[in-house]
Amino acid sequence: MQETEQSEKDMIGSLLDEDESECSEFRSSITKSQQHSQSPIKSFKDVKDTPLVLEDAGQQEFPSNDPNNFYFTVQPAFIQQRQHSMSHEFHQYIVSQPPIYYPYQDGYFSQKRTKRLQSSTDSEQTIAQQCQDQYASLIIQQSFIQGNDFQRDKIFKALIDDLPLLSKHKFGNYVIQKIIENSNQNIRNLIFEQLHPYIIEMCYDKFGCRVIQKLLEFIQNHQKIQLIQSIKSQVLNLIFDQCGNHVIQKIIDLVSDAEFIIDIVTNNVDHIVSHPYGCRIAQKCLEIFPNQKLQQLYISLIPLCEKLQFCQYGNYIVQHMITQGPPKGFEVIGKFVKARILEVSQDKYASNVAQKYITLASDDDIATICKILMNNCVPPMLLILINNQFGNYVMQHFYSKCNEKQKELIQIQINKYEEHQFTQFGRHFLQFLARCQSC
Repeated sequence: MQETEQSEKDMIGSLLDEDESECSEFRSSITKSQQHSQSPIKSFKDVKDTPLVLEDAGQQEFPSNDPNNFYFTVQPAFIQQRQHSMSHEFHQYIVSQPPIYYPYQDGYFSQKRTKRLQSSTDSEQTIAQQCQDQYASLIIQQSFIQGNDFQRDKIFKALIDDLPLLSKHKFGNYVIQKIIENSNQNIRNLIFEQLHPYIIEMCYDKFGCRVIQKLLEFIQNHQKIQLIQSIKSQVLNLIFDQCGNHVIQKIIDLVSDAEFIIDIVTNNVDHIVSHPYGCRIAQKCLEIFPNQKLQQLYISLIPLCEKLQFCQYGNYIVQHMITQGPPKGFEVIGKFVKARILEVSQDKYASNVAQKYITLASDDDIATICKILMNNCVPPMLLILINNQFGNYVMQHFYSKCNEKQKELIQIQINKYEEHQFTQFGRHFLQFLARCQSC
């Protein structure tokens, strides 16, 4: 009897020491929680109705019908049976088995789908139709790259009539790009001839413009000239287009006879440099073409610099003119920055221009700015810029360009202000000063 009670205590735990009411409470809480659960695990009521085969005929069944003898001896065989059943049901209904994925080039797809795609025949689905599937297009790309000449010819002949359609498809365009990259010049010539009537339409397309850019990288020079002639009447519209501007940038990068784009930008400079897509073309012209070919464009840009500094996109043009533009442009920009240093430094976009100018400014220009900041205005101009979310970065660049005497003057002015007079941006500047002095 004592051995039986000891085994009961080992299996049930400290609950043997509780009274009957607590046991009933525990029993009902388990029943309620399992009734609300979505898992297939059975409740105590269901377990009660389950017949059990007991090794000892005189042993009491589970659970006991006697309320005074709720705790009982549980057979190890029964525990193993229920654990196995519950574990099987849990994994079958609750935890779904993840599929096996095979890595393939840029994507991952299941083993079942891989076999289905690889075993599909032309009678079920043509190659052109497969190119429009995300995963099948990856297989076709890899087959063209690794295949022999016979396999490549077979793929290309199956796609040649559908080149315009596939070039504008979100998955098919990648197949066409891989064919252009990995084929000989004869196949590229055939692709160009097939797509030439649809050049303008493809330049405005999200996916077609990528195929045009890839063609520009691999076709011959006389074909590039033909392509440019086809879109020459639409260049201005392409400059302002989200997709077309990428084609124009590629032409500027790769085509030597693209100076006509400079003339178009010069004649429409006011609209282009302030446009989110047009400013990219203007920047590309300023970066690629030599200065002697950009003289007329610079002449048109210099009067606009004052307005472009405060423009979300135009400020990049002004920054480029500071770094690589003519001396006249740098002089005009510097004169405006010094005259309106307070306004420029507190603007989100113009502050970038001010930082760029201060970085390249001469010692005389730095001395002039220092005199302007050390005035007796109320509140002091120096304190205004230090406490501004954009001006404090301008002041950091300015402090780095100052000589030792000018730095001492700035430090004396800052020491006059109490700590509560500095905002969180002002404290950024104070931390910058501490780092500079510790070096």
